[in-house]
Amino acid sequence: MPFSVLMAFTESYGIGIAGIASGALMLAIALPGPARARWASRRGPAALPLMAVACLILFTAAAAVMGHVPWQAAAAVTAAAGCLFPPLTPALRSVWSRLMPDKDHLQRIHTLDSTVEELTFVATPLLVSAGMALSDTRLTLVVGAILLLPAALGLSAVLRALPADQSEEDAIEATVRRQRSVLRTRDGRGIIVPVLALGLFAGGLEVIIPAASSHFGGLASSGYAFAAFSVGGVVGGLAYGRKTWVATLRIRYVIVTAGLVAGAFLLAAAAQSPLIVLVAFCAGLPMTPIFVVAYLLVDERVEASRHTDANAWLGSGFNVGSASGAAMGGQLLALTGPRLVAVALAAVASGAAAVAFRIATAEEVSERLTGVGGNSDVPGVPPV
Repeated sequence: MPFSVLMAFTESYGIGIAGIASGALMLAIALPGPARARWASRRGPAALPLMAVACLILFTAAAAVMGHVPWQAAAAVTAAAGCLFPPLTPALRSVWSRLMPDKDHLQRIHTLDSTVEELTFVATPLLVSAGMALSDTRLTLVVGAILLLPAALGLSAVLRALPADQSEEDAIEATVRRQRSVLRTRDGRGIIVPVLALGLFAGGLEVIIPAASSHFGGLASSGYAFAAFSVGGVVGGLAYGRKTWVATLRIRYVIVTAGLVAGAFLLAAAAQSPLIVLVAFCAGLPMTPIFVVAYLLVDERVEASRHTDANAWLGSGFNVGSASGAAMGGQLLALTGPRLVAVALAAVASGAAAVAFRIATAEEVSERLTGVGGNSDVPGVPPV
């Protein structure tokens, strides 16, 4: 949807306005994402098709008026559609642990899920470009919105078919703790902050790559480096999924987040080199593993009733980080050049690794469960 919106606004109003509209849509999807996920979780499976229908109506309305009204009006309708975007991905990932109770299988399905999602970033521009060649970009926007319906209906059917997995005591506890944001807990921050840093990293890459490419192959060659970054994410995800890990999820999370630090320093070293394509591939290697470990940590450290909410925080954190990284990275690049942007990203990733390291250890969780060590700050673990 964001790419379709970008193309449709470009054709109707120009690339400058298209960037504003696309950014507004991404923020409209990201910022209220956790709240939408909580609302959908409380209302049950029927909420997803309802939100998909509302999105379809608003996106269709935006396509109908695009080019005939001031761009602000079309952008406002598009952003309104984003505010109602159904939390399909968070809802899907919240049920994997119920479908795959075996931890090895759960790791593999999260890896496959994240790898397929990464491949969509390769396929989507091709599909939208084909749609543009065959028809009007506004029709492509409507077709994309229509696809939300079968996705929402299918996922709603899956959710209805699943048996309840909470005891009455768990449900009461979830109700009591419902108002506390996942981000306010120690483990919640430890899970979400590295994904936010990954978003900042990806957003910074959006300005580093064109700046680096302009020194040796021209701006048009940026596409090769962007593709290499996505391919790196796919390869990293497949490699992670095939390995049998001994380290705990907490330590794995610190390691893969530290991989961003190494990738940022590689970017700084190759900021004006033809090796930028290879470096972009290497920088993308930890991307999918970060998401996979984050989803596994949500399953391990967050109560089942909050999984959709927590997964929505991950998606929103990445999207907000990406938008912020591109905006702030662009300003910093204009002042100092791409190398300092890459060093700043390395510093952010280092901080995120430190936050991930503060996730409670298994021993700390055990102490809290047995009444040693004071009140719990771990989602899903009651205060003692």
